[in-house]
This record gives sequence, structure tokens and C-alpha cells, in this order.
Amino acid sequence: MSVIDINLAMKHLRAESEDLFDVQSKLDSAEDAAAQFLNRRIYVDDASLAAATATVVGLRSQYRLNLGAALQAAAVIENYEDRCMAELDARSQHEESLRAAAMISRGIVLNKSITAACLLTLGHLWANREDAVTGINTSSVIELPHGSRSLLVPYRVALGV
Repeated sequence: MSVIDINLAMKHLRAESEDLFDVQSKLDSAEDAAAQFLNRRIYVDDASLAAATATVVGLRSQYRLNLGAALQAAAVIENYEDRCMAELDARSQHEESLRAAAMISRGIVLNKSITAACLLTLGHLWANREDAVTGINTSSVIELPHGSRSLLVPYRVALGV
């Protein structure tokens, strides 16, 4: 579910009521793109953020249990290459799970800059929703418009080296 009100998105796009489901889908995508760019989950209010962050310790514990079970299952695989690949898959899944937990623990409450960035991205997705118009293959990643990035950069965390 979106943290940005669908009515605001509809007004921003000047979309018709019959476009509601399409707009909602693109709004969800725009918000997800912003969250992935920030490496943080976006929450509608402080209470939602607090409720989500309260789950992180339990999630990490469950992820460790899942990793242990996957490594135990991999250990009984006779073929060396298959065993190594199963262990690699288990560790990769564990890393992805930990990243998801970190995004929750580093969550942020929706603010005006994030809203504007999401609406800019939504406008881009709306204006370029046809392959023939944009020339972008549907399987490719759509880069965030630079205007939205400039609004999101101050809130970005865990950038790495």
C-alpha cells in the first residue's frame, strides 16, 4: 500500500478516474524505486515506523535460523559443486534478507522532498508508459529522473565505498 495518497497522485497527473488502478501501480513502483535508492523503507507516520522497526530483531533472528537450516540442507548434498552452489544460494538469500531488515531499521517517515521525488518519478512513469514512446525495453531498469534524485540524496544511507 502506498504511503502517498492516491488522490494526490491522481491530481498530480491530472488523470481520469478510470486510470486509478494504473496510477496506483505506478505510484507503488515510484515509491519502491525511492525506497531502493535511499536504502530505507518509507513510512506514512512515526507510529508506522516504530511498529516496523520493532520487528527487526525478530526478523534477523528468523533469518539466522533460515540460514542455518539451508546450510544444514546443503551439507548433505553429495556433489561438491551442487553443495557449494547451495551454500552460496543460502548465504546470498541471507544477505538479501539482512538488507531488507536494514532498510526497515533505517526507515524514514514520508516528508515533502520524498513525496515530490516520488511524484516526479510517477510523472515520468506516466508520461513514458508505452515502449513505443520511450524506446525503453520493458525488462530494463528505468533510471530515476535527476530531479527526484536530488530530492532523495540527503536521506540516502548505507552507500558503501
